[in-house]
Amino acid sequence: MIDGFERLNHDEVVSIEPDTFNKLDIAKTFKVRDLITAIKDYIGAENTNEADLYTQGLNCEVLQFSTQGWKKGKVRLALEFCPEGSESPLDEIFQKLKQVEN
Repeated sequence: MIDGFERLNHDEVVSIEPDTFNKLDIAKTFKVRDLITAIKDYIGAENTNEADLYTQGLNCEVLQFSTQGWKKGKVRLALEFCPEGSESPLDEIFQKLKQVEN
């Protein structure tokens, strides 16, 4: 959560302002997995290789600033949330420690 965003679990619930997504078939209140499904349906990714971008991930190589050379792995999309208002200064320290452990 370096920039204040944290990844949401697929079963967590989100409520958005009406008419936020005009082109997606999604309710005002939905589970994260429902939004991911609506995006897959909208772009026509169901039953294609691209559908894995939202589930298991797609095979890829990444060149990161923190490592030497290319690293093989997988990439996938996720929904993140950033709460409004001030957070405890300890929250950022805790998150950085958590990232170092992983």
